[in-house]
Amino acid sequence: MSAFLVLCVLGLVAFVVLGAIAATVIHALVWVVTLPFRIFFKLLFALGGALAGLVLAPVLALIVAIVLIVSIVGAVIALLAPLLPVILLACFGWAIFRLASGKPAAAPPPAPPGFWS
Repeated sequence: MSAFLVLCVLGLVAFVVLGAIAATVIHALVWVVTLPFRIFFKLLFALGGALAGLVLAPVLALIVAIVLIVSIVGAVIALLAPLLPVILLACFGWAIFRLASGKPAAAPPPAPPGFWS
């Protein structure tokens, strides 16, 4: 009985090993058969990607430049934001000064030129 079990185990091991070898051979065969197609599509998509990059690079550069300018302006505004109360106080003081100061009288209009001049 033990010989039968040993033979069954050996048969199972042989089946697994041969199955692994067969799977490896089939995988290698499929890889070799599909190699030209994979090379063709990789070249096709590489050329397409390069052309898309050449077309889109100026647009992306313009967008990056706009984003940089807007971010710099935003950073400057963020740095000046704590000064807003002081600026508002100065504007209120200037408005009160303008309201309180008298306006100078208007100069009389110039005399019209004479008839014979």
